[in-house]
Amino acid sequence: MSRIYEITASEKNELRLYLEIAHKPINDEVASHVATYLNTDPLKLRFTSSHITFGTPSSVIKKGVNTILKKMLPIRYQSLPASANLLYYEILDFNIVELETKKFFVVLWLGATLKEMDVIKILLPKNAIIDDLIKEILQKLSLPGPTNRVRLFEVSNFKILKEYKSNNLICKIQENATLYAEEITQDEIERGIDDKVIQVYHFTTRPSCAHGIPFKFIVKAGELFSATKLRLQARLGMNEADFAEVKIAIVQEMPNVKFEYIISDNVVLSHDNWTSGKYLGLDYVCKTERIGIVGDDRKAIYIKE
Repeated sequence: MSRIYEITASEKNELRLYLEIAHKPINDEVASHVATYLNTDPLKLRFTSSHITFGTPSSVIKKGVNTILKKMLPIRYQSLPASANLLYYEILDFNIVELETKKFFVVLWLGATLKEMDVIKILLPKNAIIDDLIKEILQKLSLPGPTNRVRLFEVSNFKILKEYKSNNLICKIQENATLYAEEITQDEIERGIDDKVIQVYHFTTRPSCAHGIPFKFIVKAGELFSATKLRLQARLGMNEADFAEVKIAIVQEMPNVKFEYIISDNVVLSHDNWTSGKYLGLDYVCKTERIGIVGDDRKAIYIKE
């Protein structure tokens, strides 16, 4: 017995088709019908389930002939009618069969400022190491000068979760990890014995209301805060008017969250004790309204019986 499935795009009804397929359609059948409508190769389609509460992309659905449609969908997406389900698809540049032996990454490359960003997509053998990933990144970029030192780091909840070492295995990186890469600055490479590398992150009003891209920053020994602010502004790529709205605080997370705004330009940050649970926080309203993640090409479809 066949059943009719209606598939509709989440935006402007760009994708609407009806599938007359088996009572329990499987991944390959769904991919075939969607690919026909999109005029693409079904083996270049990859599906991602949606978060049951927020409707955002959740887990990549691995190719398998026995993966039925019901198991590709959440139990219920709360803002939709009971009969509706949400599923994401993306069109890859390669055959998904390659994912059996290789691992796919989307890496966001940061330029001299946080406003300069390139999206880099890489496919590597699962036994590759971080150094191989960095070499692939550099091959895809056109940089103005020689680059030998690159930082690859993972971000979670708008803070740097982990910085990877060159000999780490790429198979240890989680499927949906948000990865950034950047050239390590000469300031950091040539830093003095009393200079410190700290983490800077962004928030609005409360430290828990984080946003934006966190980054590593050099606190120079003996430098007045007036000079430190100029370097921060340059890293952010903000103009004078926008940067004037940024309040800068020292945020301590452990054992309890507390923060204190820096008022005086004569403060010397290097005099502070920068432990692992201490950050430089930039308090301002994020004016850039962004949906989803930069570099995420996944589109949503509703599937309704």
